[in-house]
Amino acid sequence: MDFKSKRGVPSRARSRKIDPVSLEILWSRLIAISEEQAAMVLRTAFSSIVRESYDFTCVLLTPSGDLLAQPFQSLPGFTRCASTVMKHFLSRWPMRTSWHPDDVAMTNDPWLAAGHLNDVAIAVPVFHRGKIVAFSANIAHQADIGGRGYSADGASIFEEGLALPPMKLYQAGKVVPEVLQILAENVRLPDQVLGDIHAQVGAARLGARRVSELLDEAGLDNLDDIAVEVLSRSESAMRSALRRVRDGVYTNVGIMDGFDEPLTIALKLTIKGDKLEFDFTGTSAQINKGINSCYNYTYGYAAFAAKAVLEPLIPNNEGAYKPITLKVPEGTLLNSTRPAPGNSRGRVGHMIVPVVFGALAKALPDVVPAESGSPAPRVNFFGNGEDGSAFQCMLITSGGLGAGRDRDGLAGKSFPTNTKMTSLEIMESQSPIRFLRRELVCDSGGPGRHRGGLAQEIVAKVLGRKSVYVSTSSERIKNPPRGYRGGLHGAGALLSRNNGEYLAPKGRTLLKAGDIVTVRTPGGGGFGPPRARDKAALAYDLQQGYVSKAGAQKAYAKARTPKERA
Repeated sequence: MDFKSKRGVPSRARSRKIDPVSLEILWSRLIAISEEQAAMVLRTAFSSIVRESYDFTCVLLTPSGDLLAQPFQSLPGFTRCASTVMKHFLSRWPMRTSWHPDDVAMTNDPWLAAGHLNDVAIAVPVFHRGKIVAFSANIAHQADIGGRGYSADGASIFEEGLALPPMKLYQAGKVVPEVLQILAENVRLPDQVLGDIHAQVGAARLGARRVSELLDEAGLDNLDDIAVEVLSRSESAMRSALRRVRDGVYTNVGIMDGFDEPLTIALKLTIKGDKLEFDFTGTSAQINKGINSCYNYTYGYAAFAAKAVLEPLIPNNEGAYKPITLKVPEGTLLNSTRPAPGNSRGRVGHMIVPVVFGALAKALPDVVPAESGSPAPRVNFFGNGEDGSAFQCMLITSGGLGAGRDRDGLAGKSFPTNTKMTSLEIMESQSPIRFLRRELVCDSGGPGRHRGGLAQEIVAKVLGRKSVYVSTSSERIKNPPRGYRGGLHGAGALLSRNNGEYLAPKGRTLLKAGDIVTVRTPGGGGFGPPRARDKAALAYDLQQGYVSKAGAQKAYAKARTPKERA
């Protein structure tokens, strides 16, 4: 299929089978369009949670709402959410009758979109030659959405903030001012929230414009032929990957710290031919605290984990997930029902990945790494500064990665999410918080033939004269990341204030001026027995301060040289 630079070229080529070279070019162009959307969000967003921490994703979808393309750096939990919310938009506004080229739809309904109220989904139609050919959409975490603020201690969704059902923010190009007014009057940081939403709208519209330009350049009326090829090839690649795994039923159980008692994520993973089924029957019931996960968010992390192990290199789209089905009873921790709270559902979502990895490790023991230091704590300082203005300072921390068959785990790396911590200097400039220390934690990586990645410790002090709140959402304090194949566990997480005083791992605490908060993330699990670790590698760890002499004597006393291991 030849590309044409002249606009309005007849579309007789659209019925031809797309040759592999043209398909690769068009496919890459669609991904590049989603990357350009993401770049626009980053450069125009107001809040640090979006601009610095990258807590958003941009996508292109087919007219029926199937995921077609997204940037390479996208949040795993949003993998399913984008297509799910688009299909809910389409059920409310049928494609042929209810969309204008300048419409903008939005919602933050957790059960329709991305699992908690802070994530606002935006979608715009892509018109070309008078017809809808795609949708351009994105989801971004807002700095505030009202209610109790970002926390894990809400008893129902009604405490967690403002809920926006599917609605039009723009109708035929005209903004609906009441929607913006409702938002502005219900959030603590209206400038940041409205600024980020406008950044989302601008990026979605940019994506729509770029798709239409691409179709003109290629001489096509629509994306139908491209979408069929892209989705079918991705599906075929995933099915081929599944066929390379031995058929069987593989189980695993993850134990979370929970609130008053531990919580269980139970998994039966079945691979049969080119199909994979997750069955989370046996998982704990939903609770009246804000860590519950909705079905679509659960699917996103479960499917991501399978793809990461089985076929990590193909781009994310609907085809890659066609062979994967999910069974999870309603009313459970992984398929909550209204009005269950879920503000901090990421603690559960991130725990899904090691549970899936642990099940797949029984089929592919040398492929799957040990458990990583995730879920890592989320710590949110908020209140009013000396001048009375509201502030929010969110620590998106990361622990050590689990070690693998042929490598040590990396220290302080975000996984399975790829959000990152805003630089400490930026947070200090926007809040009455001073960071006294951020450093790697010696002996925190799980010992093994390959050592788990080190945890990090962050120490923050409240400045000024006013008290502020800190809202914490932490896991892995009582149940640290597990090692594999004889490797030992990584170190658990830790939260404290004022040199060892108790700080609730999931809750809200009033801090006085001068109070000091210490946050320590979990370390990654080790892989293989510690006695098999290379002496040169251990000597390097000692030299760098990754392992102490006492820690080495305890865990690696029987480490051997490569010649001795042979």
